[in-house]
Amino acid sequence: MGARLELASVNPHPVLHSRLDGPALRDLADRLTEQVQAGHPELAQVLAAFENLNPLGIAVVATWMSRAGLSEEQILEVVV
Repeated sequence: MGARLELASVNPHPVLHSRLDGPALRDLADRLTEQVQAGHPELAQVLAAFENLNPLGIAVVATWMSRAGLSEEQILEVVV
């Protein structure tokens, strides 16, 4: 049984989800940071999970959250 590789452009079942650009990732990081600072890390985690970020998106959001003053532990609690 061999794998059948196809280009994404001819994929009959594409996964459609929105892609976040730089400003949208910054806004998401700000919202997550606000929730954590308000004492609602669980809500921030739900919001982050809803966005279904790829690894690069997670890194960008985590960087902005770090610059906003959150600790590594707080960031990991939200994005992992």
